[in-house]
Amino acid sequence: MRRLPEPRRFGGGSVTDALALAAIHAAKSNALERPRHTTALRDAVAEALEQGAEVRVREALRQAPDAASYRMLTDALARAIDAARGESGVVARAFALPVVLVASATREIVVPGVLPDVDALCRLFERTQALGPTRSFGLSNALCALQALEALSLRSLLALTRELEPQALGRLLPPAPITVLPGGEQTHLRFVVGAGLTAPESPGFTEIAAHIGPWGAECARLIEQQLAMPGLQLAALPRPPLDLVGAPHAGRSAQLEIALNLFASTAVRRFRLAVGDPVAVVSAHEDGEIRVTLSSPFAEDLVDGFCWPLHPADDLATIEKLILDLFADMRVPDVRVCERVLPSRRDNGAPLYPRDDEWDRLCAGAAHY
Repeated sequence: MRRLPEPRRFGGGSVTDALALAAIHAAKSNALERPRHTTALRDAVAEALEQGAEVRVREALRQAPDAASYRMLTDALARAIDAARGESGVVARAFALPVVLVASATREIVVPGVLPDVDALCRLFERTQALGPTRSFGLSNALCALQALEALSLRSLLALTRELEPQALGRLLPPAPITVLPGGEQTHLRFVVGAGLTAPESPGFTEIAAHIGPWGAECARLIEQQLAMPGLQLAALPRPPLDLVGAPHAGRSAQLEIALNLFASTAVRRFRLAVGDPVAVVSAHEDGEIRVTLSSPFAEDLVDGFCWPLHPADDLATIEKLILDLFADMRVPDVRVCERVLPSRRDNGAPLYPRDDEWDRLCAGAAHY
């Protein structure tokens, strides 16, 4: 059962948009009724896209009153774009492969955001059927940034389904260099983008390409080899390909999860070497963030924290479980979940990361694990 309260502010007023209302009904429907509601929502979103009503779709997303309704809308948007067809009767289903890069260096290094031999990835995907039954596909050699994907207009996404040249993606999504700063391990997120030509009635290849086992390790090695530079330690962690609507959120979540694991393993080790097991406090904050604070009653000045900024599509219960499971696996004996939404900052303006000695004052009556 979820303990964290909802800190996000959805909507901001009454829901008046018909698409947003349809998403609410779909999210609240039972298992028997949901397929009918989701199909109707997809068709309504597709009609809005065909009419060029991008502002209306954006307004529906803004009015979504909760994460479930927001996810219904984004899923309907992805399926509407995937189903769009051109005059030739085929579609170019665009996809993005999220890649989390864990990097460290002894000096500042700028890694070019380009794969020198993207054809090697194409051959791997063809050999392992990483994209399901789709065979006619192309990849851009650019490693694009999250911000570039999120900035694509809905008109551009729809136009790509009628563009029979997969490399058109490369023109819209330029390479983003990766700056690795000296010090500890850090995470970076990039995307390999491409498009596969297929009949509109065919199942989307992203629907059947989720099993990363046959190709994931070799894909990671190829990316690591092509980005290698002297003095750079790099690990590539690819994720399954997704449509251009869902890939940004999936990549963002993967990066935050990996960053959380790096934070926890490093910080818990440091606490145990210095003062023993830390107290972990998991809290929600007014700016829509989940924060993890490690502190100890034996060292008031020893405090470390991690911030997970919530996206409208994030499932709060899933994130809470992920955090609790992580600390359970690490055998941290005192993990607390604050059931109140806390301020974002202290009175002095510093970010609020609640220490164990502030628990009774800030989080009285909350849950211990």
